[in-house]
Amino acid sequence: MFSGQFLIPCCAGADSLETMTAENSTADETARQNVNTTFDYTTQAAAFFNPTWQVANAVEFYFQYAIIAVGIFGTAANALVLYGLVAYHVRETKKRAINLLLINQNLLDLSSCILVTVTYCINVSNINLTGALGHYLCTIFISDNAHNCTLFASIINLLTTSAMSCLTCNRLTCSITSVLV
Repeated sequence: MFSGQFLIPCCAGADSLETMTAENSTADETARQNVNTTFDYTTQAAAFFNPTWQVANAVEFYFQYAIIAVGIFGTAANALVLYGLVAYHVRETKKRAINLLLINQNLLDLSSCILVTVTYCINVSNINLTGALGHYLCTIFISDNAHNCTLFASIINLLTTSAMSCLTCNRLTCSITSVLV
């Protein structure tokens, strides 16, 4: 169907372009139509003035700041709960493994809130990502790798806590039924 080269180098002149397109009649017709077509860019609205895109960009802008606010509130709330759990754990004489798993879960939630706040602050601030610092910020924060790691660790810890609670509950149920029988 095509005879000749498919790729045209950037430095090719108009003569080589005409000889390459002359081999294909549809390309020749398309080239003639493009030569005769003129565009009036002053009367047509550009894509970034489209009201739909403006609304979408505004929603995205405010949504990022809402996530930052939720992250800050979550950080404060998780820090308060972590303080209460650690204070109770220090005072409690009978330290159970469930309390340690709950403290670990709250610590994972706290670090997840901190990382989501840092990630969205970096995204909103339009930092120039060049050099070693730019590579580090892009790899760790902008790609959400740090936040995803804490999220997956939180899920694994929830599974462990649930399994431990079920084992404790089943052991308690077995001991109650053996006493009743």
